Amino acid sequence: MLRSVTLGAMTQTDTRRRILDVALASFLADGYEQTTIAAIRKRSGTSNGALFHHFPSKEAIAAALHVEALASFQQGLWDLVSRKPESLRAAVRAVLDHQLTWTERNADLARFIYARGHLDWDTTAGAELAARNRDLAAAFRQWMAPLVASGEIRPRPMLLTTAIVSGPAHSIAQRWLAGHLDRPLTSFLDELTAAACAGLSGTPAGAGAAGTAGDSQAAGPAAAGPRRPVPARGRVTLELLADDGSVVARGQATAPLGP
Repeated sequence: MLRSVTLGAMTQTDTRRRILDVALASFLADGYEQTTIAAIRKRSGTSNGALFHHFPSKEAIAAALHVEALASFQQGLWDLVSRKPESLRAAVRAVLDHQLTWTERNADLARFIYARGHLDWDTTAGAELAARNRDLAAAFRQWMAPLVASGEIRPRPMLLTTAIVSGPAHSIAQRWLAGHLDRPLTSFLDELTAAACAGLSGTPAGAGAAGTAGDSQAAGPAAAGPRRPVPARGRVTLELLADDGSVVARGQATAPLGP
């Protein structure tokens, strides 16, 4: 009886895997909108009953691929945060190395994720992914805390930190996946690491004027001039340049200022 149950479970797992693999290939070859669930069923060699047992719709298949891909990617990040970072550069390099390596090894899944964009957060899959993202973000804040405490990283919202580290890498990855770059994606690791470290540890714009504030106030209101508004949001732009000065990739993010 146990053997029969085990074989049945394996068959269901294999069927689900085959549906997902065929769907991914179809989405990339024909486009998501042009791919029908009937085509997926035919190409995967499954019956209507078997397909709908696993997935009620094409959207559900795409959502499962999306969650599966990001869960695979995030597992490598969980492995990273389980170890204390040795330094800012080591931490940033490890994150980017994982991002670039995962993309090279899972190019089709990466193409699908970039093409599909974000999940609908109101769906079951979207809620699952949102919960995964929250848990990982909390773990990263704790992982980065010693670097923030030592002053190696400026305190900032996690959204902005993520954009500084991963934004330019996403830009380069999309060009690489499209076949526009003739060098390995991981060959950009050193340049991306240096740019991200500079962004994370940089001094905020206008900070250099802080030391003269007392002098301006001492000279009186007339000398100090009108008070400048306190910034509520910040925008960071990072550019990677080729040897000839041309822009290879550009990333930009805007986020609220504050801890």
